[in-house]
Amino acid sequence: MSEYPPAIDTELPVSPGEGRYLCGLLYRTLLDEPPIGNGELAEHLDVSGASVSEMIDAFDEAGLVEYEPYRGATLTDDGERLAREILWRRCVVTRFFDRISGVDLADEQAYQIGCLLEEKDVEALARQVDQPCRTRCQADSAEDCAELAV
Repeated sequence: MSEYPPAIDTELPVSPGEGRYLCGLLYRTLLDEPPIGNGELAEHLDVSGASVSEMIDAFDEAGLVEYEPYRGATLTDDGERLAREILWRRCVVTRFFDRISGVDLADEQAYQIGCLLEEKDVEALARQVDQPCRTRCQADSAEDCAELAV
């Protein structure tokens, strides 16, 4: 896993693959009361339980989650902040491509692009579209945002 924490506003401290697990944890947290079990997260992300366990251990060491064996993981404030930034990036890219260019990106494509762009570039895209959130996803529940569930 990438070293944490460089400044979040310059580049993401996790790879896009790692960020997917954080985003999954946030989504499941907005649906259910944490902690989120490894099996529940594995099913949501359609990955193996072993890969979830490996990522949760790495996130726990990096201070992005608090892990309780046999109970599950809870995002720390830093982990939630990072997951919300990643989701915001995906949302901005999706809206930009859809509304400005008419291109309907697959969720994974928008996610990858959002993770690769610098924050200033994502902010420039956000100014071009009707982006309801600023710098981070602000959903309080999974029902708050249609973009969150994808």
